[in-house]
Amino acid sequence: MQLARTAALLVAAGLAAPPAALADDRADFSTTWYVERRRGGQGGLSVVHPQADLEIDAGDHASLGLGYSADVVSGATAAVFAVDATSSATKFEDTRHEGRLSLGFHGQRSALTLSGGAGVERDYTSIIASAAGNVDLPGKNTNLALSYTHNFDHVCDRDNEMATALERRALTGVDPCETKSVVMVEDTEGMTAWRDLDIDTVQAALTQNISPTLVTQASLFGQVLRGFQANPYRRVRVAGVEPQESVPDVRGRAALMLQANKFLEGLRSTVHGSARGYSDTWGVNSVALEMAYAQYFGDNLLVRLRGRIYQQSEAKFFKDAFYYDTTGPAGEYFTGDRELAPIRNIITGAKLSYIGVNEEGGNVWGLFDEVQLDLKGDLLFLQELPANPTEGNPFGTDSQFLSSGQLLDAFVLQLSLQTRW
Repeated sequence: MQLARTAALLVAAGLAAPPAALADDRADFSTTWYVERRRGGQGGLSVVHPQADLEIDAGDHASLGLGYSADVVSGATAAVFAVDATSSATKFEDTRHEGRLSLGFHGQRSALTLSGGAGVERDYTSIIASAAGNVDLPGKNTNLALSYTHNFDHVCDRDNEMATALERRALTGVDPCETKSVVMVEDTEGMTAWRDLDIDTVQAALTQNISPTLVTQASLFGQVLRGFQANPYRRVRVAGVEPQESVPDVRGRAALMLQANKFLEGLRSTVHGSARGYSDTWGVNSVALEMAYAQYFGDNLLVRLRGRIYQQSEAKFFKDAFYYDTTGPAGEYFTGDRELAPIRNIITGAKLSYIGVNEEGGNVWGLFDEVQLDLKGDLLFLQELPANPTEGNPFGTDSQFLSSGQLLDAFVLQLSLQTRW
């Protein structure tokens, strides 16, 4: 039972080797609620994300998985990236549905999972195919994992085929985006068109047990995106005109993460630490550092506290709104995407878990071998930094920009139930 609790603590702290063999059926259910308030009166965002996953045995060495999730999004955002953007905030709402199917093959020391999925919303469709495998090396102290995913995505856009970058018009939210099915979309002549976006993602991880109470992991992420990547609704005020934003069609991304978990046997707790570095071909570079502490109280209650700090630089073609309007774009591209701006954020949160395991081998709640019930909450504090910190910039210097008077920018609440039988 102590080994099971050690494993639970390592998982709760965010690091565990992928399982080589799954002998139990499982069902997981969760609902996540994200709320954000934009600074400067530029609206806000609310997302409700329900998710359900089921995995059952399909023989001695195979399993079948089914999954469904949705995103119910509503809020308001600035229609134009400009100095006076607060006067043009517009409301929006949308719902995205996604279904998944997987087939897994499990051996004594290895596993292979093939999966596919489809997602659809009013102005975006996606077909996803992936393969993931992992193997334990002799001694089972080292695990190697590798996965590959390809997305066949389509984005609804205004029909700007014959327009120059400064003439392109953005969607308004009422433009028709006719969708026949997830795999077949049609253009509305003269009004909207569907743009292709292909995404290839590769991830690799090496997990190493240094001792019975210390686990480390190094993981590498790589991704290439080809196709339409702009927000079709976002406009940027450039030299007095307000065209749809323009970004490159190709983007390469890479990230390296190092993690370590240490189980403190005397305290029945775990300390977790991680560092992640990221860089892409658009010029965005970032670093994220995280620490977490997980503590058992009694036999079934687990509390986890965490803190994370993140900072990134702006894309090489990103400017503050004032400079787009007064000096024009940096080359042929311009954007108002906050994810391409210089930002810094801090996340702090807590997670309360009830883990039910019958030590005598009986059922939990009369039905299950194991039950885990989680309640998680995170607070996000966002600092949007100026890309052009000069005295003439109305966006202000670094210190001025961070003193907006708004303390909390967003929060996340999640309730989840995991069962095994």
